[in-house]
Amino acid sequence: MKILKRLMPVGMVLILAVLDFLIYGNSHLYDQSRRTEDNKKKIETLKRANEFYPFNDQAYYELGKAYFELALDNLSQKNLSDSYLRESIMNFSHSLSLNPASPYTHFHLAQSLQYQTYVSPSSDVPSYEEYKKVALLAGQNSQIYYEVGKVFFSQWPKLSTEDKEFTIEILRKLGKEKEKEKLWVLMEIWEINVKDYQVMGKILTEDPYIYRVYAKFLGEKSLSSSERKNILAKAEFLEFEKAKTEFNLGENDFFYFRVKDAIEHFTRCLEILNEIKFYQNLISKNLIDISEFDNLQKLIHLNLAKCQIAEGASLKEVAKHLRLYLGLEDQVAAVTELESYLKEQGLIEGKLGSNFEDLDRLSFQLELYFKLNRYRDIIQVGDLFQQSFVLIPKENKEAYRKILQVIGDSYQKVDYIYEAEKFYQKALEIDPENMETLAKLRQGYDRLNENEKIREVNEEIDQLVFSREKLVKNLTIEKSQDFNAPLIFDGRKVVLEFDFQGSSPEGKKPLVSVFFNNRVVWDDYLKDNALSLALNSNIGENRLQVVAINKELSLEKLSYK
Repeated sequence: MKILKRLMPVGMVLILAVLDFLIYGNSHLYDQSRRTEDNKKKIETLKRANEFYPFNDQAYYELGKAYFELALDNLSQKNLSDSYLRESIMNFSHSLSLNPASPYTHFHLAQSLQYQTYVSPSSDVPSYEEYKKVALLAGQNSQIYYEVGKVFFSQWPKLSTEDKEFTIEILRKLGKEKEKEKLWVLMEIWEINVKDYQVMGKILTEDPYIYRVYAKFLGEKSLSSSERKNILAKAEFLEFEKAKTEFNLGENDFFYFRVKDAIEHFTRCLEILNEIKFYQNLISKNLIDISEFDNLQKLIHLNLAKCQIAEGASLKEVAKHLRLYLGLEDQVAAVTELESYLKEQGLIEGKLGSNFEDLDRLSFQLELYFKLNRYRDIIQVGDLFQQSFVLIPKENKEAYRKILQVIGDSYQKVDYIYEAEKFYQKALEIDPENMETLAKLRQGYDRLNENEKIREVNEEIDQLVFSREKLVKNLTIEKSQDFNAPLIFDGRKVVLEFDFQGSSPEGKKPLVSVFFNNRVVWDDYLKDNALSLALNSNIGENRLQVVAINKELSLEKLSYK
C-alpha cells in the first residue's frame, strides 16, 4: 500500500506529461493546417491532430470550414458536394458540443445547413435557428449582424412575422455602423426581396449620414421620389440639431477663452448650415424653424468675427462675417451693441468724421450707421465727399463704390431722390456693371415716374442679365454629376425654363435635382422634356445647380422670362 501511494504522484506526473504531449501534438498540427491552403491536405492534418487530442473545438471548426469550401468547389457534382456538406455539418456540430457559445461556429454551421437545402432540396434542416443563435451570441459584432442580416433579408418573403421582427432588430443594430459598402449591399438585397419603405424606416437609425446613403440609393435605383425627399428632409433636420450643438460648444469654449476651439465649433456649425438645402419645403413639413435657422446663421457670423478679433484680427479681416451678420440682423438694439463692442476694440471711430484714409473702415461704418437708421449722419459724410478732393487708389475702388452707394441709399431713405441719383451715378462710374447700383437707381426713377430713364436703366440691366435665350449645345450632365452656373438677375421674380433631351417615356425617367441660391427648388422625375420653375432672384449673381441623379441628362436649352 505504501508503494502504491509513492507511485501515485509519479503516475499523475506521467499522465500530465502524456496529456501535455497530446495537446502539444494537436496544437502543432492545428497550426500546421492553418498554413496549408490545400483543403484536402488540411483535412488530413486536422484528422491527425484530433487523433492526438479530440477535445480542441477549433480543430473541428477548421475541419468544418475545409469541408465546406470543398463543397462549394464541387457544387456541380451534387452527390460529392452533399457528402462534403454533411462532413462540414458534423464537424461544426462537434465543435459546438465542445464550445456551444461560439458565434462563428454557429454561423458556419448555419451556412452549411443552408447550402445543403440547395444541394438536397428535400433536406429539412433548421438553418434559420442557427442564424438566430449566431445573432444572439454576437454581442456587438457588426460583421456577424451584417452576414446574418443578408441571409434573412434574402429570404424575407418566407420568414414568419416573428423572424421578420428579429431581422429588423439585428439590422437596426447594424444601422449604427457607418460603413457605406455594407449599407449599400443590404439595401440592394432589400430592393430585390423586400422593397417595403416602412421596413427600411424601422431599420435605419436616426443619423444624417445613413439617411443620405439611403437617399442616394433611392435616387440611383429610381425608387420612390417622395420617400427620398422625406429622408433628405429628416437628414437636414438632424444636421440642424447637430449644428446647434456645435454652436453651444463654441459658445462655451469662447466663454472660457478657448478661442481656437470655439472657432473650430463655429466653423463646423456654419459648414453644416451651408449644406442644408431645405428639402422640407418640398414635402410641406416645418421640421426646421426658419427663424431659428436664420438667427443661428446670424449669430455664427457674429461670433466668428468676435473670436477672430480676440485673436488680434483687424476690421478688414473680419468685415466679411460682420457684413453677413448685418445683412441678417434687423434689431437696432443688437446693432447698437455691436457698434459699442467695435468701438471698445478700437476697430471703428467714435463718430464719422472727415478722415478718408481708411476707406474700408469708413465703408463698413457707414453700413453700420445705415442699419441704425442714422441717415443724416451718412448724408453729412456725402457732403464732405463732395467738398473734398479724394484720390482713390485702385485697390480701394470697391470700398469707395460701397461708400457712394450707401450715401445714395441714405438720400433715398429721406426722399432726396435726385441727390441719391448723383451718388448712384458716381458709383456706376467706378463699376458700370454693378447690378445692385443699377437696381437702386431704377427704384429711384420709379418713384419719380421718370419713364425714359427707367427704360434706359432697364436696357443696361438687360445687357448684364442672363440671356433670355441661352442655348446650351451638347451639354451633357453625367449621372451623379451637376451643371453649375452663375446667373445675373435684377432681383425680380423670374421663370426658368429647361428643355431636356433624353427624357423620353421609354426606360426609366430622369430624376433631377435643381438648386437655386443654395435652396432646393425641384427634386423629382421629369414627366416630359420641359421643366418650368418660378423663382425669386437676388440682385446680382444667383447660383443655379442642376444634378442628374439616376441617369445621364442632356440640357438642350435654358431660358427665362
